[in-house]
Amino acid sequence: LQLKNAMQAKFDRIMVPLAEQLITEDQRAHVTFDAFFGNTMFHEVAHGLGIKNTLNGRGTVRTALRQHASPMEEGKADVVGLYMVTQLFERGELTEGSIEDHYVTFLTGIFRSVRFGASSAHGQANMVRFNYFQENGAFSRDAASGTYRVDFEGMRAAVDDLGELILTLQGDGDYDGVDQLMSEKGMVPAELQGDLDRLDAMGIPRDIVFEQGIEVLFGG
Repeated sequence: LQLKNAMQAKFDRIMVPLAEQLITEDQRAHVTFDAFFGNTMFHEVAHGLGIKNTLNGRGTVRTALRQHASPMEEGKADVVGLYMVTQLFERGELTEGSIEDHYVTFLTGIFRSVRFGASSAHGQANMVRFNYFQENGAFSRDAASGTYRVDFEGMRAAVDDLGELILTLQGDGDYDGVDQLMSEKGMVPAELQGDLDRLDAMGIPRDIVFEQGIEVLFGG
């Protein structure tokens, strides 16, 4: 269950200011509430899909991947959810907004989520995805402005490729492969950390809480 009023508050107070600082100006219109809500919804739907038991007799995915099981599952939910959105747009099932909205909003959402830290399952999944996408041309960073631009074709391909990689690692119960992926791509690069520090210095909140119906922002 997603609380739409809480999601709207997060979008208005956090996602929009993040986009104004980190997304290239001509793509900011693609950061929309409907895409933010939809990406989150399909992330949750994707948790119910995929591989729960390894395909080679190594038991459950959770048992085989040990401490990496949760980050891989969160990463799967993110990319498979976005893959589902892409497929629904291409089949004409989704008609409101555009896939470009979902892609740019998805990248902005990574910036929002990673501010909570890279040590949690969500945080590690965010960093693997951010680094994989950057290395595979899903987006680029302009050094002069400190803003990011989504390459829509590159994002489409990176979603497919990373989704396939994660599902294969899960299906094989490949602990060593997952451990290598996490070691290589599960950390916050210095350039991104500098951008995150800039957001903190500007006072953009990390999250919202509600106290007896009163919205409260905190930077943490």
